[in-house]
Amino acid sequence: MRAIEANYYPTAIFCSFPKPAFIENIAGDDRGNLYVTSVDEGKVYKVDAAGKAKDYAKMDGRLAGIIALDQNSFLCGGWAADGTPTIFLLDAQQRLLPKLTIPEAFFLNGIARLNPDSFLICDSYAGLLWKYDLTSNQATPWLRHELFTRADPNNPVPAANGIKIHDQTIFVSNTARGVLLTIPLIGGLPGEPKVFLDDITLDDFAIDAKGIIYATTHVFNSVIELKPGKQCSVIAGVDQGLAGSTAAMLGHMESDRRMLYVTTNGGLSLPPANGLEDGKIVKIELP
Repeated sequence: MRAIEANYYPTAIFCSFPKPAFIENIAGDDRGNLYVTSVDEGKVYKVDAAGKAKDYAKMDGRLAGIIALDQNSFLCGGWAADGTPTIFLLDAQQRLLPKLTIPEAFFLNGIARLNPDSFLICDSYAGLLWKYDLTSNQATPWLRHELFTRADPNNPVPAANGIKIHDQTIFVSNTARGVLLTIPLIGGLPGEPKVFLDDITLDDFAIDAKGIIYATTHVFNSVIELKPGKQCSVIAGVDQGLAGSTAAMLGHMESDRRMLYVTTNGGLSLPPANGLEDGKIVKIELP
């Protein structure tokens, strides 16, 4: 990965999960609560505004992506107990209900809202974006492209991974290829994917109103700030608790809109020099 200068921001450990804990993705509500997926446990934890975590929902399978539908329900992607890629509804009764199985899929990962009733989901191994329609409960391949694939199909590192939509542009990280991609939205349809930034290993990311990207680097144990003009800097690293940084989310309340919440797996994919750490949520105070 390219050499990037460091410009550290204030950080704090907001919440910890006893190792081994593969905390994968994060969503929030407007009451200051966070909801994080634990891949291998097939579980969603709820973390309150004070940083206290509790079991919220569990299913027999595995979970990856999560996105809020409203204040009381969420859409999740993962695998059912038999390994079939499945979209789940996490409802207000704290149930993870299977909504749709997609046998043709391989690895449902990052999720972004395309419009009020439809969502784009990265398939990290199939080399495509799925479009899921909440009203019809149907999923169809929306965009398939070589840039979404793994260069080496035998390498288990995910390809199309994180996804966000900002200013009529879709951003997708391809972790396996070490690129950040952009796809223009033209009348609700996708244009041609292009490489926005290369030689950079990114997992998930968040984008603020000014278009600044805050991205996790997973095995590189850090968070990167990418400003318009492609100016990159590392804003937190392993010494700040970012071992195995997996996902990032900006605060949803007026009091924490300049707070970045980052999930980690403690280095499960590639333990740091000091060994495996607890999974965490780390708060980064943005300027």
